[in-house]
Order: sequence, then C-alpha cells, then structure tokens
Amino acid sequence: MHTFLSENVRKTILYDAPQQVCKLVKEMTNNRFKINLNRTGETEEILRKGEIQCGYSGIYYNTPQYRSLFFGCAIPFGLSPQEQTAWLYYKKNPDDELTFIQSIYKEKLGLNVIPFPAGATGGQMGGWFKAKINSLSDLKDKNKIVRIPGLGADVFKRLGMTTHDELSPPISVDEAIKRLKDGRFFAVEWTSPYDDIQLGLNQAANFYYYPGWWEPSTTFDVQVNINEWNKLPPYYQEIFKLACHETYTIILNEYEQKNSFALKEIRRQGVELLRFNDDVLEAAEKETKKLLELLSQTKYLRRFMTNGVVLKTEFERGQS
Repeated sequence: MHTFLSENVRKTILYDAPQQVCKLVKEMTNNRFKINLNRTGETEEILRKGEIQCGYSGIYYNTPQYRSLFFGCAIPFGLSPQEQTAWLYYKKNPDDELTFIQSIYKEKLGLNVIPFPAGATGGQMGGWFKAKINSLSDLKDKNKIVRIPGLGADVFKRLGMTTHDELSPPISVDEAIKRLKDGRFFAVEWTSPYDDIQLGLNQAANFYYYPGWWEPSTTFDVQVNINEWNKLPPYYQEIFKLACHETYTIILNEYEQKNSFALKEIRRQGVELLRFNDDVLEAAEKETKKLLELLSQTKYLRRFMTNGVVLKTEFERGQS
C-alpha cells in the first residue's frame, strides 16, 4: 500500500489511517494477511497504470481527468458527514456487488480500481489567513496565494485568487506553512483545529476562518487494483472491507473528539476565530453551482478523460 501521507504530517490524525487498515487486517487474520505500507507520497499511478496494488489517498489530490471522482471525496457546499457516509455506501440494489461510487470507477470510467472509504475528517475549518477578509474584493488579488486542493481551488480561482496547485513543481504542506509564515502565501488550509496545531499553523497566521465550505465532509479511501483484489479469497476481501470501514469510523470519531479541545486551545492563544462573511459565502456558492453544472454535462465529462488541461482552462475563463 502506497500513501500520500508522508512524514511531513506524522503528527496529524489522518497520518495513522493507512497503518490502521494494515494493522486491523493483520490482526483479524492472525498475521496471515500482511500489507506493507510505503509512504511514497504518490498514489495516482494506481489509477493510470495499475502498477501499485493499492493506495491510500484523497481522490481530489489527483489530476483533472479524474475530477468527476471528486464526488467521492469532497464537494464545496456538499454533504454533511452523515450524508456523505450514506452516499459512499449506497447501492442502487442491496444485492449489487459494488456500491454506486465503486461502479463509477469501473463501469463509467473504465478504471481497474475499486475504492473503499477508510478515513474522514468531518467538517473542516476555512484555514489560516494573514489578514482579515472584509469583503469579496479582498480575495481578488492574484498575488495572494492560497494553499487549497480539489474543487475548492477551482472556486477560489473563479473568485480571483491564485492557488498553490498553479505552482510547479507541487509543494509539500511543510513548505506551504513556511511560505505562510514569511508572507509568500496569503492563506493555508489543512483540515481542522487538532491537525492544524500539530503542524504549527497557529504560529504562522493570526486569523482562523470558518466554515470550510469547500470540504464539509472530506473522505479518504484505499484504492485497490481490481486484479489484485480478485486474487484474494472471499473471506479476506470481507476482512479488508471491515478494516477499511472500522478505520473510517475511528478516524472520523477522533477528529470530532480532539477538534473540540484543540479549538479551545486556539482561542486561549488569542487567535481571532472569524466567520467568512455572507458576501464571500454567497459568491463562493454561486461559483460552485456554475462549476458543478459544467461538470454534470456529458460532453465535458468525456473531455475530462481525454484532455483535463483544456477543461481546466475553461474553468479559469469562467465558462459554463
């Protein structure tokens, strides 16, 4: 198993999730089924070439041609944690072998991959900013770089901001925090209070915003090569599913519990806890709707799989 979670984020709750899956599988099979974890930071190869047996990741870290899969991870102004769980485990027919999201990977996109939810952050915060956001105009500055992944980055760009995914080569979260501290970045978001303190974000900026409207319930999963999956005996497959589901529950519960204590600590330190004003939220929701309408058009979905770069350009132009 490869994972995008490198040593840079060792102190976060999510860091332990892939190891938890491996540990549970080993324990439930009395050491007969062992999965080796490789913290390479790379998992997209499993989608493109299938050379990796399985990978732990958030699908929104992948390139534009897989953007239609982001619905299995995080959608701006999307589902609550409870709704997201129901969606991820939904089957059109109870007797179906695959959940609906699994069928999209295989039947709609032709990927030789089956995903299993194995971790969730719940509702996230809006990130750490170097200055207050008093109006929408404060966001319309190409020199104000924001670290943000997924469709949230597309919405920010439509609002006039520059996001870290436009930089080349990609940068680590450690580097993003350094740039926030020295002023090269205007804002950085990671997940929520507990993880953010562990990474030192509370020492890099003084304004902590909420809500994280771009990630109301972010899910991470184990993406398994179907050829490797089919090699497992059925009872090992069931054990693997249970290990992923248990990890999903454990990680979500940890965030819910630890974030409340961490938020109190952040307030005690004198950090300003601020809500995005209505103008910003309404503008962001409007651009999100335009973006999702564009994504829902069949002609654009076909182009996702063939030319993600062209489609990304159309997003930046604001065409819908």
